[in-house]
Amino acid sequence: MSIRILASDFPVKSATIYKSSKAEVVRTFPLELKVGQNTVEIRGLPSTIDTHSVRVSGLGDARLFDVVCKFGNSKSTADAPDSLAETIRILKAKKSVLESEKGVRLHEADILVQYTKSITGEFVAPVQMAQFLQSFVELGRKNTEAVSSIDEKIIEIDRSLEIEADKSSLRKGTLTGEVHVVVGATAPESIQMQITYIVDHTSWEPTYELHATTENGKPSAKVYLHYRARITQSTGEDWKDAAITLNTSSNDLSRKTIPKLQQIKIRPQPTWRSAAFNSNDPNNGSSSLNKKPTLGPFGQMPQQQYQASSLAPVFGGRFGQATAGSTSLFGGTGLGTQPPQSQVEAVQLSSHESEEIFEEIVLPDGSTTSEAEVSTSVTETPFAISYSVEGKSTIPSDGIEHQVAVAVLPFQSCTSYVTVPRIDPRLFLQCQVKNTSEYRLLPGPVRVILDNTYVSRTYIHDIVTGDTFDCTLGDDATAKVTYARTFKTARSSGGAFAETINTTTYTTKITVHNKHAFAIEDLVVKDVIPMCDDGRVKVVLRKPEVLASAKEGEILDVGTQGLKVRWEATVDGKGGEKEGKFEWKWRVDTGAQATMETQWEVKGPSDITLVEASASGGFTQNVA
Repeated sequence: MSIRILASDFPVKSATIYKSSKAEVVRTFPLELKVGQNTVEIRGLPSTIDTHSVRVSGLGDARLFDVVCKFGNSKSTADAPDSLAETIRILKAKKSVLESEKGVRLHEADILVQYTKSITGEFVAPVQMAQFLQSFVELGRKNTEAVSSIDEKIIEIDRSLEIEADKSSLRKGTLTGEVHVVVGATAPESIQMQITYIVDHTSWEPTYELHATTENGKPSAKVYLHYRARITQSTGEDWKDAAITLNTSSNDLSRKTIPKLQQIKIRPQPTWRSAAFNSNDPNNGSSSLNKKPTLGPFGQMPQQQYQASSLAPVFGGRFGQATAGSTSLFGGTGLGTQPPQSQVEAVQLSSHESEEIFEEIVLPDGSTTSEAEVSTSVTETPFAISYSVEGKSTIPSDGIEHQVAVAVLPFQSCTSYVTVPRIDPRLFLQCQVKNTSEYRLLPGPVRVILDNTYVSRTYIHDIVTGDTFDCTLGDDATAKVTYARTFKTARSSGGAFAETINTTTYTTKITVHNKHAFAIEDLVVKDVIPMCDDGRVKVVLRKPEVLASAKEGEILDVGTQGLKVRWEATVDGKGGEKEGKFEWKWRVDTGAQATMETQWEVKGPSDITLVEASASGGFTQNVA
């Protein structure tokens, strides 16, 4: 028995999307098997289907004999009852019928009018004329209503054609895939045959929305992270009301086997050197190596000369390291006193053992473990995470991003008030969120929503359970921040034989006025002290004095009602004391003002004009 099925008649049951532009799709088909072999032909599958990935299950007591996946022609798919091409063809056929019917009605009206014009009072009595006119009006009204009804139907069909045309333009991919399954049954049986296959041209990316609220102007400690995913697919088939699973693995269908270890040998590094790099000193090495090499045809050295000249170490050793009796390139002494014969033996040994499969590790000559540079190689085991999308989702094959919900995660947050008054005298709300959920937050953009209003956009990296990430909740318009900077220059002269030194003292004063009805518990003020790489110029920190001797990560009391200061934490070797970046930390009560003062001296020769410039070249300022 042969059973023909159009795949689109049965919706996709589930789809698992991987990060490698592939997806695993599951479809189920209800079948009524008869005794003997049943051939099931499934048409209208994606043209991007992997023909070797098809799996068949759910056969019950029936036996699977054969599975074939191939590609047919696009015409058979286009003629399917629910295909776009067939739908458009049917609509156009209906429109043609209506237009013909309208033509008949219009012709009917013309005949009625022509007949009326042919009637004269000479042959028709007044009473008959009155009856005819009543009949004429009634027939005309019915004709007009019929034409109007036909016009409305034509308009509806035109609108449907526009919609289908839009669908056709948006649809991506074709459906030429076919799967033929041969199933044997010993008795009549009803089964739910399941087909699983891999398709290409799919993708998904995580995206987030952080929703925060305020209570009487104070940010709430509880925030909600809306974990979502943007899914795109252009496989050719629509996923209607399907269970969607997002997977972080690649599923590249490549062959995966346990790695096989090879033998490892340790041996001295063979040394090679072309005669073109020899020293010009005629006393170095043998006489045959000191001569200018004779080139053979096509610029190649004769075998004897090449064998002798190529034994010298290139640049004296790997990465310019000199071997015994020789130095590196620029000023080298040549080959030294090592006999060429030993080098030939070493080369011959390498050539003899090159047939073996092993990994070779070269050890530097004359170095010990304590002398060698420590190198660490880290290999991390790959893993995959799956996320199930809530409910059922519909993802059409249009190549457009469709956003689906993964989860809404409640988190606790800690809000700090951060300002960088040197650049922008505004107070920003910095929200630190800890991932206390079971979800791993993958890298992706975050839209920050405060009191249902979009305030900022940020990006998070890989956040595992227990890690934290920061988001800016906008600026605080209630608090006021001021920044003032003054300087004075003193010139010192030690006489006719001493250099004149300019000492410029800079003083910055930062004030934060809390106008809220609540205290600002965690105020962070960031600032930077200029640094100088010129040895003739010296920068001395005077205030806060404790910061000059502070260690990284150490928080010190300045002694002014809980005011603290520290060097900014270094990240990847940047920031902190090396770049002069530091932070003030304070608690500011309601209506109170916090004042922070920094003072430093710049000492240098008076004949040098100094300027301040950011590392990125963002600003330049003269130094008095």
